Amino acid sequence: MLRRILRYALGTLRIEVSGGAVEQFLNLCLEADIRLWDVRRWPERMQATMMLPDFFHLRPIARASRCRVRVRERRGLPFLARRVRRRPFLLAGAVGGLAVLVWAGSHLWVVDVRISGPGFLDPRAVLAVAAEAGLRRGAWKARVDPDQVEQHLKAKVEEISWAVVRVDGTRAVIEVVEKGAVTPPDQALCVHLVARKSGVVEQVIPFQGEPLVKKGDVVQAGDMLVECALRYWAGGRPAVIPGMPLPPREDLARTVVAQATVRARVAYQQYYEYPLVEEVKEPTGRRYAQWVLNWNGRSIILRGRGPVPYADYEVSTRTISPGEWRNWKPPVELVIREVAEVTTRAEPVPVDVLTERARAAMERRLAWMLGPNDRIATPLQARVVQQEGGYAGILVTVETIEEVSAPLEGPMITMGR
Repeated sequence: MLRRILRYALGTLRIEVSGGAVEQFLNLCLEADIRLWDVRRWPERMQATMMLPDFFHLRPIARASRCRVRVRERRGLPFLARRVRRRPFLLAGAVGGLAVLVWAGSHLWVVDVRISGPGFLDPRAVLAVAAEAGLRRGAWKARVDPDQVEQHLKAKVEEISWAVVRVDGTRAVIEVVEKGAVTPPDQALCVHLVARKSGVVEQVIPFQGEPLVKKGDVVQAGDMLVECALRYWAGGRPAVIPGMPLPPREDLARTVVAQATVRARVAYQQYYEYPLVEEVKEPTGRRYAQWVLNWNGRSIILRGRGPVPYADYEVSTRTISPGEWRNWKPPVELVIREVAEVTTRAEPVPVDVLTERARAAMERRLAWMLGPNDRIATPLQARVVQQEGGYAGILVTVETIEEVSAPLEGPMITMGR
């Protein structure tokens, strides 16, 4: 196989030798170490195949043996390249088509989400979180790390108990299993609504069940908000007396799955601590590079064999790969490790800058905590509460209006109101 590849790469010629002394021609070729194969002999002529570089040494041999040499057939890459050079646009089109094909096959064009579980998890939320880890439509496959995407999904989406990312060609599939700790309401016999956070109730809109709180009530996490019951007055609806509240409905008609909107004012405070002096690294302009060729699990250092000549430095690594085609990954890649010398200096950080950092950190935290219908009620307040030991302690406070109810399956624990 290797011999065929070598012959094709260098080119071969099918020659015809006639006239003169053909036997002397063969002997002189042997003496000149010119290899001939597939020799066919006729009384007046002979045909053979030879390498293209050897053809240029035949002139003195043909003259000595008084033979005439004609080329009957040309094969190999040199002759193909010569024909292609005559058609530059065809060559450009072929190269461009191959480049487009490789480029298209190196990207992800379809990202699917398959969810197993109760069905409360929105696939769009999974796609949004996966995009933060680099898995999105149009992403370069070499830059997508399925393990990192899986870990990011588990860390950011609490409802996910298991996740796996599979890349098949230009298609990525995200399979997640939703936590089943919360029983679907339609399968539960009695589901209350309880508070998942402490706050002051701002709004109660019941759809099913008996609300146990009203606007202005202070609730703690775990308090019952809406009871899973429908109650009635045994003797019928009592007469309405102006200024007097209606008596409680004590008789139970049936249990239901409580449904309501309970919004409350929730207060948050978060403490952040930052150093007052930071180390700033500045490059000196001196660089050192190391090139490593990885081939089938073996690493060959092409450049930069010695140790790093700098005491303080930063390292950046680039990997150059020919690209992937569907599930095939080439066994070769070039890793370029660039080392830049840096100097370190201490720079004081103004307190205002640290305060803005704390406020931004709190905003990022709220972005993850709040739902689509929740909002921030008061602007974020950040103040320095401690400044000693080279550190500044900043306390950030904020109030939000958000939905605080959460389903809880359980028996009846209240009897009327």
